[in-house]
Amino acid sequence: MNRTRSRLLRFLIAHGPASCGDASIALGLSQSTIRRQIMLLCDKGLISPLAGTFIAEVDQIKKQLQVLSASFQFPVTDLRNDSSKESS
Repeated sequence: MNRTRSRLLRFLIAHGPASCGDASIALGLSQSTIRRQIMLLCDKGLISPLAGTFIAEVDQIKKQLQVLSASFQFPVTDLRNDSSKESS
């Protein structure tokens, strides 16, 4: 997930439903950028339209985070150890 989508999701989670204009002002981004990111997040089921605004689907976000977390089979500290072996 890119930084803009992450910021948009965090904004919607923290502030509740918001329009493209509200999110644009709050995040300091153009409305076209917000609209593009909203469409991508809607396609993934992470946000939904709600009476002219958009709302974060917190349960779906949590599920996606669980799936991502489960995909890691060893702690991050092991990654650092492995990368140091490769650069030796």
